[in-house]
Amino acid sequence: MYHLYCARRSAAMAAHAALEELGVPFALHFIDVESPRPPEYLRLNPHGKVPTLVVGDDPADPSHALYQGAAILRYLADRHPEGKLAPPPGSFERGRCDQFLFYMAEALQPAYMMHFYPERFTAEPDQAPGVDAKGPDLVAAIWKHLDRVVGAGPWLLGAAFSVSDLYMYMLSIWNQPHHVPLSDFPDLSRALARIGARPAVRRMYKAVCAD
Repeated sequence: MYHLYCARRSAAMAAHAALEELGVPFALHFIDVESPRPPEYLRLNPHGKVPTLVVGDDPADPSHALYQGAAILRYLADRHPEGKLAPPPGSFERGRCDQFLFYMAEALQPAYMMHFYPERFTAEPDQAPGVDAKGPDLVAAIWKHLDRVVGAGPWLLGAAFSVSDLYMYMLSIWNQPHHVPLSDFPDLSRALARIGARPAVRRMYKAVCAD
């Protein structure tokens, strides 16, 4: 059994989609990210962010809690190799899968966060507008790079679907009308449409994104 702590349209979406893809039993626990985190959640994740995954029947067991979305995805892929959500550990293709996963976690996700929460990236309040303006520029450059990587695809790794595709789809949901339209990147857009059409991803989207 898995317990996933999440919020609507949050960084938990990729882990949620992975659980759906694997068809394993899980429960969602929604966190109000606009309110102070309760002590029982901070015992699971001292940073108070989502996602947090608890492995086992007890959703409050901090000894079996994992946080950081990329780490959760790798853990699920390794624990359920039959789901084929990542190439075998030690293979070169696994290295490429991790490369894209970490690139998005370290570059694309922070670029969005710079735009959504610019005050977190500067000690000077009057510099926040500049941080805010820089975020979308970085977002556009990274999506342009990923468009080149995907190419004919159909996935980031070519023929093999992976957790990196789920992470990429999650971040695409964060794109706003005033950001660069992802339709400007034809290969990327086609890949995102394929990911979004997967039944597991559609179930995730309906649960946490549909209005």
